[in-house]
Amino acid sequence: MSDLPETPVSEQARPAGPVSSRELDPEEIPSTDIVFECPHCAKSLSIDQRGAGLVIRCTQCGEPVTVPIPEGMAIEDFDATPEELSAQLLNTRQTLSRAQRRIAELEAEVAAFAAFREETKRARTAAEEAVSSLRLALARTLREQEAAFASAKEALALAVPPPPVPEKAAEPAKA
Repeated sequence: MSDLPETPVSEQARPAGPVSSRELDPEEIPSTDIVFECPHCAKSLSIDQRGAGLVIRCTQCGEPVTVPIPEGMAIEDFDATPEELSAQLLNTRQTLSRAQRRIAELEAEVAAFAAFREETKRARTAAEEAVSSLRLALARTLREQEAAFASAKEALALAVPPPPVPEKAAEPAKA
């Protein structure tokens, strides 16, 4: 149909089901359809009688057009019968029931995702704390190793006499 909201002449003008405004060959137009011309471009339009009183967009020019109510008829003539209304009500209740079940399923999924998110946050915090502790332990270990290396180097320097300095070889006598 169109992006233009349907605005009925009265609340009772709302059709029982979807209203179609597709183009048809003149032979395909049901006798119950309302046939009228667009006041903007004179295009011949046809719509199901349930569309009487609604505002639609012209399929040619796109301008809003109010679907006329056929002569000799009142908008109430297009209202649904009690049987149609009962069927619509039953269908609506069934759709509502399915929607409520789906909402419950989605709410359960959201709750599961929220729990997963919280558990992930806790695990990440614990991992960050563990990494921080490991970094501190590693830094402490490195400092202790450096201190031990320096002490070992000093001890080695004191324990081992320096290698003897080679004496210069005697120079041969000059002749």
